[in-house]
Amino acid sequence: MKKLIYIIIASAIVLTACEKTLDFPFEYKQPKLVLNCVLSSTSEIDFTVSRSMHILDSKEIVMIPDADVIIFEDGNPLQVVPVSDGEGNYHAAYIPKAGHTYKFQVSKDKFETIEAEVKMGEPTTINSLSGKNKYESDQDVYYYGANFDINLNFNDNPNEENYYMINVSAILPDELVEYFRDNYYSYEMLDSTYRLNLECNDMYVSTSSNNTLLYLSDEIISSGNYTMKFSAQDYRDIYGVFYEIEYYNDNEDEDENITEDPEIEDLPFYREYEYMLVVHVKSVNKDYYQYQKSYDLYIENDGNPFAEPTLVKTNVKNGLGILGTASEVTDTIRFTVKNPYLEEDEYDMKRRMK
Repeated sequence: MKKLIYIIIASAIVLTACEKTLDFPFEYKQPKLVLNCVLSSTSEIDFTVSRSMHILDSKEIVMIPDADVIIFEDGNPLQVVPVSDGEGNYHAAYIPKAGHTYKFQVSKDKFETIEAEVKMGEPTTINSLSGKNKYESDQDVYYYGANFDINLNFNDNPNEENYYMINVSAILPDELVEYFRDNYYSYEMLDSTYRLNLECNDMYVSTSSNNTLLYLSDEIISSGNYTMKFSAQDYRDIYGVFYEIEYYNDNEDEDENITEDPEIEDLPFYREYEYMLVVHVKSVNKDYYQYQKSYDLYIENDGNPFAEPTLVKTNVKNGLGILGTASEVTDTIRFTVKNPYLEEDEYDMKRRMK
């Protein structure tokens, strides 16, 4: 028994002696400035300035709220000074113009000055746009959400290297939005940044990691125009909002905390309303196209220990980030949408009883 105890003690001493501290081969590098900006032909200039993070950094992204930024157009400084909101977000009251070259120069004490330059491309032209409700009846919307098939044809300049991004948004009638503005159950309906989910079976078209953006390179386009067929789905529970408001209106006397709303069934949009799909076609520069696709790949691989490291595209000299361009055109498809919770007989009965 004593011999066994001696053997255990000796083994513990040997194992302890084998411990070794390993140093990670990560050398500290001076942080760099990071510029993120996509110039749009339809809006004023917005961008952010932050600093790069070390691989072992546990902090959140550090924004730079007081950088010195100069924007050049065709080599001449713009007479518009970017304004910071104090949190690293900047705004310049100027809309970029197609065919012009823009350069950003960003400097900050203790950082190397960074630069990025890009030319604003020409927007494409939408030749035709059509769509149809994918489901056969309005009642199907109750189970699956609003789903549409879309056919899009747009021009492509065969003499240029072009890249495209397509997304779809939705517009609800002003009177409907105004009615729901103060209602707790309708916050999703008022989200102006909401994008529909997109699906496309075209082998030359790829989809973003969140399924709201389609990518297309004109390497496969030879005819001067291209037709895309895809589906767009609005997952917001618009009809559920109708149902909940009607339910609580009917029971408002039983709960003093429920805010009294106008009788929703008396409003014109309750029975049916116009639903508008807006298709956005953006002609983007190659760097931005590659940046967005590499960023999507990075998001997909995040947390996967077996995935190869993904390098996100950057075109910023002496720093990191992206300066991209997006010349946008839009077109709209209009649909008449009926409220699937409302049965015709029920509606007529309510009208007769009033």
